[in-house]
Amino acid sequence: MNDLVQSILDLLSPIIIPDWGALVGLIPVGLAILVVLWFLLTIRRFATAGPTRRAPARIAPIAPAHVHMPGGSPAPILVAIGGAGLFGGLVIGGLALIVGVTVLIVTLLIWGREALRDYDHLEPATALPAVVHPGPPPGVHMPGPSIRPLLGALGTAALLGGLVVGGWLLLVAVVFLVWTLLGWLVDASAEYRKVEEADRTGHLENPPARGWPMTALQAFAVVFVIVAIAQTGLLSSIGGAAAPSASPAASGQGGGGGPTADLTVVAKDIAFETHALTIGAGKPFSIAFKNDDPAGVPHNIQIRAADGSVIQDQPTIDGGTSTVYQYQPLQAGTYTFICKVHPFAAMTGTLTVK
Repeated sequence: MNDLVQSILDLLSPIIIPDWGALVGLIPVGLAILVVLWFLLTIRRFATAGPTRRAPARIAPIAPAHVHMPGGSPAPILVAIGGAGLFGGLVIGGLALIVGVTVLIVTLLIWGREALRDYDHLEPATALPAVVHPGPPPGVHMPGPSIRPLLGALGTAALLGGLVVGGWLLLVAVVFLVWTLLGWLVDASAEYRKVEEADRTGHLENPPARGWPMTALQAFAVVFVIVAIAQTGLLSSIGGAAAPSASPAASGQGGGGGPTADLTVVAKDIAFETHALTIGAGKPFSIAFKNDDPAGVPHNIQIRAADGSVIQDQPTIDGGTSTVYQYQPLQAGTYTFICKVHPFAAMTGTLTVK
């Protein structure tokens, strides 16, 4: 009998004399259970709200008459890939930059082609009938859509690119921007004449819609490509790769009209005139660098390892100036000297240390 009473007391003791520390520790668990129950109750209320009957299948939406609904397009994803290629090329440099720019241009052209195809499916706008009344309010005129702002944006982008690259490309960019602004001015003048005509006659009429000047845009694109290829020195670098190796004097070692140094490098037309240098291992050396490009086109000579990591950097100098760069000793091997401002083939060479 005593054993039975003792077992009952042991069973009831946690209730009669509880462990308050353990109970306080269970408070967060209890609150979490209450929150979960509240969420479940809320989900059930939303699930049972409204009509309980649903359609047996999804109904495809039907667009109203004369409303064009374009479908999905992979073009934005392709352009994102092209943008990634461009940024990767900017990091890697050389041929990777050319490939990245090419991929981005191709993806943008694909997107533009799809946009024009969607635009062609739109219902053409009908001309409004002439409104005849004693006269519209003075100065009231509703101009139609214009391509001139977009062309002006293209001209501004070309100008900014020309300011970065410089040389003949800047001149072509300025001509392109002036052409876009003159076209915009011509359209604005035509709209203003329509305003004056509406004030006199009471007929609200817009000038004829301007189409894309495809011939002029294609001509400017060809000129930009030709000038860019000539200015970046891609053709000269290809020809230099096929030519036999030059003598040490011709490869830019020693001598020349610039400052005295172990090696001499000249930059002109955004290209190194020398693409191969040789120096002894284990001793400091210097490079006399002359920038023969116009003012505003900076260059420098940066030495990189075979994996592309920068070993020794130098400050840039402006076009029309010269300097002598001092470099620390290098171990025997093959390195790359490159302009960090224009890291493409025309401004890249091989430094052999032996």
